Amino acid sequence: MPVACCLTSAELRERAATLFARFRSAVIGTEELRDGYAFRVPGDGKWISMIAEMIVAERECCPFLTFELVAQPNMGPVIVSVTGPAGTKDFLKTVLCKPNASI
Repeated sequence: MPVACCLTSAELRERAATLFARFRSAVIGTEELRDGYAFRVPGDGKWISMIAEMIVAERECCPFLTFELVAQPNMGPVIVSVTGPAGTKDFLKTVLCKPNASI
């Protein structure tokens, strides 16, 4: 499956300015995986709802992505792993990773 988003450039800019910006603001840690990234965000319901919204939106335009969500016990952080075929890491680095983040 090709690593390609079906959003137009304008739609991608809009998503980057809204949903991706909210996601990046919530990230408290990022781990590089073999085929993507694992993002750690706070475990409260506000952020879990935002992650669910992002997953629903991204599944429509980026069918090559795989999402895995793990909620830690005692209201601990939520880990969102986003993976895919070759080329996915470069794509994710441009849309989900914080600029200048040390990963």
